[in-house]
Amino acid sequence: MIDPVQELAGWINAAEVPKAVVYVAGGGTEVFPILLARGGGSATLLAGRVPYDPAEFRSILGYDPGRLVDARAARGLAMAAFRHALAIRGGLAPSQVFGLGATSKLAKGGAEREGRAHEVHAALQTASRTVVRSVTLPARAGRAWEERINALILLNLLALGKGLDASVPLESEGIAVPGPATEERSAGSDDFGSIGLDAVLTGGRKWAAFDPGPGRSGAESPVLPRLLLPGSFRPLHAGHVAMAEAASGLTGLPCDFEVSLFHPDKPPLDFVAIRSRLDRFAGLGARVYLTDAPTYLDKARIFPGCTFVVGHDTAIRILDPRYYGGQAGRDAVLDELEALGTRFVVFGRVDASGRFRDFDPSGFEHPVAGFARRTIRPVPEHLFRVDLSSTRVRERTGDDTA
Repeated sequence: MIDPVQELAGWINAAEVPKAVVYVAGGGTEVFPILLARGGGSATLLAGRVPYDPAEFRSILGYDPGRLVDARAARGLAMAAFRHALAIRGGLAPSQVFGLGATSKLAKGGAEREGRAHEVHAALQTASRTVVRSVTLPARAGRAWEERINALILLNLLALGKGLDASVPLESEGIAVPGPATEERSAGSDDFGSIGLDAVLTGGRKWAAFDPGPGRSGAESPVLPRLLLPGSFRPLHAGHVAMAEAASGLTGLPCDFEVSLFHPDKPPLDFVAIRSRLDRFAGLGARVYLTDAPTYLDKARIFPGCTFVVGHDTAIRILDPRYYGGQAGRDAVLDELEALGTRFVVFGRVDASGRFRDFDPSGFEHPVAGFARRTIRPVPEHLFRVDLSSTRVRERTGDDTA
C-alpha cells in the first residue's frame, strides 16, 4: 500500500521549481526526512533551518515578535525564509522560489500546565501570495502524533507552494482534527490590482500606487506625489487623517500616504499585513504609495521634490548624527535631501510628562540650523494638536492590525 505522505513528497520533489527555504521552530522537523529520505529533495529544498532557541528565532526575524507561537510569528518566519531564498536563488526568477515558516507548541512529554493549548502555525510566502494556517490540536493525542501532523501541515503547504493541486488530509494520521480547529488567512498581489506590488516586494521596482476603494481598484500611474504622510498605520486612525488634512491646508497640496514594505525597526510587510493596512484607507480619497524605501533618503530618491509630513520625534531622528555613524554621515544625507528638493512639515507631540512639544529648529547648530530653516515647516500647537498615537489606539481598542 502506498503511503499517501510519501506519495505527496514524491510529487513535490518531481517538480523542479519552485524551490523553498524552510524555517521550522518548535516541532514539525520530520518534514525534512520526509522530503529527503528517498532522494530528489534538491528539487524542492534550497535551505532549511531549525531556530529552536528563542534568541535564534528572533535573530532570524531581525526583530522581537513578542509571542513566538502565533500566526504572525509564522508569517514572519516565512517572510524571512522567502527573503533568504531570494538572496540565494542564483539563476531562478523571484517567482521560482518561496519561503515556508512554522512555529508550534506541542506536548512536552511530561507534566505540563493544565489547559496548555497545543497548536501549529505555518505560513507560505511567495512573490505574489501569503498563506497562513493555524491548527489547534486535540488534547492528549501524544507528541509523536503531533509531530507527524505538524510535518504534514508543512508538506501540504509545500505542495501549495509548488503549484500542486494535491494534499493529504490531516485525518489520514488516525485522529480527527475538527474543522473549527483550523483557520486559514491568505492574501495576494492580485487583491490590489495590476500595480506591480509583487515587484516591489522582490526588488524589481521601487514603488506602486494604490487607490483604495470598493473593489480594491489598483492604479498604475507615473504621477509622483508632492505631499506624503509616511507611516506604518498600525492602525490608521483619526490623528493620521487630521494631520494629512492639516498639512494639505497649509501647503495647498493634496496629501497622500506612504507605506514602506521594509522598515529599519519593524517586520517586513507581507500581503496579509498589506491588505489589513490598506482596508482602512477605503473612502478617504487619498492614494497610498507602497515602497521599498525604509529611510527618508530612500523615499526622497524615489520621490524628488516631495514634502514629507512627519511628527516631532521623526524630525529629531532625521537630524540626529547617531543614526548616520556621526556628523559627517548626517551632514552628507542632509545635503542630498536638500539637493533632491525635499521638504518637511513637522507636527508637535505630547511628551512623557504630558507637555506638548512644538518642533523648534532654533536649538540646532550649523549646518543643521540652516537645513532646518530652509526645509522644515513647523506646525505650532495653536494651529494643530491631536493627542493620539497608534500605540494608544492599539492599547485602547485591542486593534493590532496584522
